[in-house]
Amino acid sequence: MAISSLLDFALVAVMREIYYYENTIRYLPEVLRTKIAIILAKRGMLSERTMNLVLHKGVLELDLSACEVTVSGMLCICTKCPMLKTIDLGTSAGCRSRLTSKAFCSFFMQCRMLQVVNLKCCILMDNNAVMCLVESCAYLVNLCLAGCHMISDKALHSIAQKCKYLQALDLAKTKELNISHCLNVTDEAVEVLFTHCPQLSILVFHGCPRLTSHSYDIASTRAGLKQISWTIY
Repeated sequence: MAISSLLDFALVAVMREIYYYENTIRYLPEVLRTKIAIILAKRGMLSERTMNLVLHKGVLELDLSACEVTVSGMLCICTKCPMLKTIDLGTSAGCRSRLTSKAFCSFFMQCRMLQVVNLKCCILMDNNAVMCLVESCAYLVNLCLAGCHMISDKALHSIAQKCKYLQALDLAKTKELNISHCLNVTDEAVEVLFTHCPQLSILVFHGCPRLTSHSYDIASTRAGLKQISWTIY
């Protein structure tokens, strides 16, 4: 069992009384504020108010899967963390219904260094937001859209088209895509993805009722595919 250091104990103590130390936390070294941010996020306590205290331009990863995130919170993140590379907004408990398509578009257009994006069950994520994402984030590697019921073939066509263009510039490296429970996705979109995304090696499409065995047939002949997971209807 790992033994916590005195620093770890001190950071947890500060985190428990974070509003008491509100006027001094913002002046701590960035490395300490990053550690406090990680602790707060794990405990679901990284709110807009605490974000303003601990986030900074050196933060590259944020796991907000346990946190309640608002539109104003998203604005705070993209303002404070313009170099962000990884964001996890996915949730396994219920869904995110407070983050709008417009908020996502604004966020993606300001956080252009994103490589790993988890949007599982962000139910207001739509085709327009997906297009903003792929147009803004040239370095996208890993994308999860599971449970985003509003996206359709149009979004996947956009992913495929932009990845093809970015690959030509030696920028596109989309390798993993999770589109589980996307109710409007069809075989045509899956075929387009495999045609135009040469780096794609993992595809998950559980709970997509409009996909047939044709999608599996296409995927099974794809060289370099490491993992495919789907639901038979």
